Amino acid sequence: MKLPFFTLFTIGRSGTGLAACAIATLAAASAQAVPLTSFKDKGIDHIFGSYAPIGDCSKEPRVTLSETGMTFRANGRKLKPPRVEYALTFMGQSYDGITAVFFPFPANSNDFGRVVMFVNDNEKRGVIRFDADLPPSQRPDPFHAAFTGGGLFTLCNGSAPSGTPAPPRPEAAMAVQGIPAEWSNLASLVGKYPGSYAQDNIDLFDKGTVAAALKAQMGPKMAVLQTNLSVVTPLQRAGNYYYLSGNGPHQGGVEQAYLMIDPRRRLVQVGLWERGKLTVYPPATGGRLPVAPEIKKMLDNSPPETAVPLPGTPWEVVPVQGRAPIAFVSAAASPNIQALSLYCESGKSFMAMLLNKPSGDNAMTMTWNFSGRLVNIPVQRANAVGTQWIGGLTGTQLVSLLMQQSGTVMLRINGRLEGEASLDNSTAVLRNTMRGCARL
Repeated sequence: MKLPFFTLFTIGRSGTGLAACAIATLAAASAQAVPLTSFKDKGIDHIFGSYAPIGDCSKEPRVTLSETGMTFRANGRKLKPPRVEYALTFMGQSYDGITAVFFPFPANSNDFGRVVMFVNDNEKRGVIRFDADLPPSQRPDPFHAAFTGGGLFTLCNGSAPSGTPAPPRPEAAMAVQGIPAEWSNLASLVGKYPGSYAQDNIDLFDKGTVAAALKAQMGPKMAVLQTNLSVVTPLQRAGNYYYLSGNGPHQGGVEQAYLMIDPRRRLVQVGLWERGKLTVYPPATGGRLPVAPEIKKMLDNSPPETAVPLPGTPWEVVPVQGRAPIAFVSAAASPNIQALSLYCESGKSFMAMLLNKPSGDNAMTMTWNFSGRLVNIPVQRANAVGTQWIGGLTGTQLVSLLMQQSGTVMLRINGRLEGEASLDNSTAVLRNTMRGCARL
């Protein structure tokens, strides 16, 4: 436990200042989700069409969006949900981009299901991504898995309304023999991929001097590295260094890796994420290699070396001198959130969030996602550098959901995935710490 975190709780002890401001500016307790039984006249006809991996609608899985709703086909089965949930505030209260988020397989009015569907994913028109909204240890429904495991779905040619262009189809992959990566031939391999699926692919894991160096450095983790580079970039160059990065299938941010190569000194460096925690394997001599700008960007957007691995640690009661104790939990596999805490202040309930790096924002929306039941907490900066944040909980269901649910809860900031938090021991801890300001 890091004591500086608790300086946050000295703010607004009289009910004024930032704590009172957080109550006054609390805008919403739960995300707005609209149940839709039809898409007619809903203003979303621009997303109509059929989508499939690499835009090939002659195969399954595929999904069709039309006035009548969504139709899913996979494993020889056709499913048309009678209702889907349109998550209007999933990306945050102030989001104004083109990505639309749906829960296509709701279980009931209180449970939005285990699949999240992003249409125009990553602000790219004609692209759909499906996420499995469940803990990594829980196995998905086979029909749902056909979509969450299908990669990116792109708009099929001719399936969109008139005037909507279909994205180009990627070329089919070919299995060919790999070229061993040597210290002397890396320049000629730039732009080529490791693996057995691309023309003139690179052999990074079996033959060649680079593979030998990786095996010596990684030892028993070599198999994990290879798995976590299953979906991988081509080899690239930055100055005198060569690099690539990737992740396990649909495991970006949790099971992923990067590789830096210095051919002049015959050194390699690996960054390996397992269960959302980064471990760096630097060269045995000379210190860590400087990372390329693209790898730096990956590091900035991924859980750091200090991250707690999934599934996280149990909730704790933490005493604070001169005031009531607080309920504390570490975030797991989060790029930015280090810890979360709930506490009572002047009869009101609050949430504090500690980030592992500064943020330049003045306000954000922090979301707790309980398998589709979303609780949005507007938070405000609580220190000058932007690592401590606070938001009021009055009128929200957060405490009751934390006490009722089990497993883990997914976390988001402004709609961006921020790992998970364990729910282990949450009921006992919250009963101990929140009885003075929340209904238990």
